[in-house]
Amino acid sequence: MNTRQIVLLTVLLASVLATGWLLLNQGAITARPDTASHGPDLFVETMDLRVTGRDGRVHYHLQADSMRHVPQDDRFDLEQPVFRTIQGERGQWQARSNQGSVSADGDTVWLRDQVEIRRLAGPGQRQLDIATSELLVRPGEQTATTGQSVVIRSDAFRVESVGMDADFGNNRLNLRSRVRGRFDAAG
Repeated sequence: MNTRQIVLLTVLLASVLATGWLLLNQGAITARPDTASHGPDLFVETMDLRVTGRDGRVHYHLQADSMRHVPQDDRFDLEQPVFRTIQGERGQWQARSNQGSVSADGDTVWLRDQVEIRRLAGPGQRQLDIATSELLVRPGEQTATTGQSVVIRSDAFRVESVGMDADFGNNRLNLRSRVRGRFDAAG
């Protein structure tokens, strides 16, 4: 072997070693666990979402201090969520809590941890304040439900129940069981 062949063989061997080293390091970089599979892959602060119908009018409004998308369950977790129905002359309902989640398709909103629901006063209707520990809201249907204890207050009455179904669109509440109340005729 002459010197020229030895140099060429050395350069070729060095190239093979360098390529192998790069491939090994690239494999180590891409082989790292995907953080999105174990935690949120999307984070938003100060979320403000307004959902409109085909008519272009806002049907409901959802706000939260923060939102995280959790890919393994394909859900959105919310901190300090506030959900509002927009119903024009029929009034407005709002529900807030410390924690919440929204399904990926947006059809279901779960509110939990100190849920406060309020029907704002309007023509011919009193303001209602409702407290419970969790609430399942179906925004498209303008309904909500809970199987937990509920306390409903207005300036004229206080009612307690276990379980409630709410129809926000028609301003109706269905109390399920163990209903007790106190009415103040002066209010």
